[in-house]
Amino acid sequence: MAVHVPVSNDRHRAGSVQMKVWLSADLKNNFASVCATQGVSASTVLRGLVAAYVARSSSRQHG
Repeated sequence: MAVHVPVSNDRHRAGSVQMKVWLSADLKNNFASVCATQGVSASTVLRGLVAAYVARSSSRQHG
């Protein structure tokens, strides 16, 4: 499944907020390693995943 990963500096925009997520150390480290290998920040990937999840959920509710 391809996920569009938006490039953004959201933390520097008015109205941006921080979300904390608890993960196992192994999952966090593996995720960070994959992101680094792909040359993208973990934050950018997470924003893309959240946006895709919301879009997918919204389309299911409306159709």
